[in-house]
Parts: sequence; structure tokens; C-alpha cells
Amino acid sequence: MSVKLTRKWKKYKDRCLLIAAIVFSIFLMAIDQTSPIQSIKIRVTGWVGRIHDGISWLPRSLIIRKENERLMVELGKIAMQQFQVQDMIGENSRLRRLLDFQERNQYLFIPARVVGMGSTGIPGSVYLNVGFENGCQDNMVLMTDKGIVGKVISVSRTTSIGQIVTDPNFRISGRVQRSRVLGIVRWLYSNVCVLEGVHQRADVQTGDLVVTSGYSQIYPQGLPIGRIYWVSHEEEDLFQEVRLQLEVDFNTLEEVLVLKETVSDEHEQ
Repeated sequence: MSVKLTRKWKKYKDRCLLIAAIVFSIFLMAIDQTSPIQSIKIRVTGWVGRIHDGISWLPRSLIIRKENERLMVELGKIAMQQFQVQDMIGENSRLRRLLDFQERNQYLFIPARVVGMGSTGIPGSVYLNVGFENGCQDNMVLMTDKGIVGKVISVSRTTSIGQIVTDPNFRISGRVQRSRVLGIVRWLYSNVCVLEGVHQRADVQTGDLVVTSGYSQIYPQGLPIGRIYWVSHEEEDLFQEVRLQLEVDFNTLEEVLVLKETVSDEHEQ
């Protein structure tokens, strides 16, 4: 034996003998079928099984987590599709009402979608996806099947800006449909307007519908504006305070009709 091997043997002799003894002991235990040894084997096997289960739980947990994440994504996609379908159903219903209104009235309309509302420069305004290419012009009336929305105040090639009833500067001549009492409609707050200039003794009641008077070069007569829901009767005041709820809900406004002209006007030309 060389000097180098001799030195290594002396250095690691004790360790090698210990390892050999352990291996030999395990071998003897493996071939021993006595009850104590069998009991030890069963216990060791149980511990090994628990350790294996504990180690194998981690990859299973990761697989389950990834599967849950995938299912959450799929459910999210399905939910988005349902929301979009519901929104499309609502839009379809609104467009059908507008089309039915157009067919029932002798007017030519340009259908338009509201693509924006409000501005620091133009309060109480709507932005529409139609312009002079579609036939829009300044001062054309904006409305829905419920009633008046406002009028066009600016037109470009493909877009338009409309001034709506909820603009603080907006004014329109209105008439109580039942009693024919006149007044000026002015926005107050939210979807509420006031009918100004109504004399104290004028016949005005809650529930009355206020429509356009026709005393305008812009708005045709008889278009709905709002319905009266509150009237004050202070004897010392010369005029009544009359408030009406607008027929059009401006908080949910998405589509409008641009009144181009009446069919009879077009035929006369």
C-alpha cells in the first residue's frame, strides 16, 4: 500500500468502519424477520410514507392553485361576455324605441350616439358621433322618444356638439299641455327644471305635461319637456314657482335623434 493511501486510511479509517457497520446493521435488520425488527420496519415505513406525502403535497398544491387561477380567468371571461350581452340587449331595446318613434312621426332623423358629456368650456353639453357629413347643421333639435334633449351648437366633419336642457344657460319656451299656460323652462338641478313666468292665478297642477310652445324657429310645437311635480301657491307672490321633472333622463343618455326636417317640408321643397 502506498504511503499516500496509508495516510488516507489512517485519517478516514474510523469513519469508514462506522459507515460499514451501519450498512451491515441495516442489512441484518432487513433480513431479520423477528417481531421487534418487524415493528421497527413498520414504524420506519410509516414515517417514510408521511414524509413522502408531505413532500408530494407541495407540487399538488401548486397544480391546484394554477388550476384555480385558470378557472377564475375563465369565469371572468364568461362574466364579461354576459355583461356585454346584457348591455347589447339594452342598447337594442333603446334603438328599437327610437326607430318606432321615428316611424310613428312625420320627421326625418339622424341617429347619433353620445360619445362624451360635459366640458369646462361648454357646460351642459354632449358630444355626438355625427357631423355635417351625416347632414347635421347648427340649431338642429336633439331629442329621444321621451322628449327634448337640446340643440346642435357646433358641427365638424364627423362630430357635433349639442347644448342640452341641463345647461344653466339653456332656455326654452314651454306650454302646459292641458291648460295651455305658457312659461320659460330653465334648468334647476339634476333632472329638475322650473317653469318661470307662470301667473299666480294660472291653471297649473301637478302631473301636467309641459311641451314646447312652438314659439321658436328651432323647436317644433308639442315636443315633451317634463312633467310638473311641485307647485307653490304663495298669495303674496305675483308668480307661482313651478317645478317639473324632465322626461328625458340625462343621467342615462346614450343615443339621441337629430331632427333634420319634417317629411312634409321636404315634399314641399
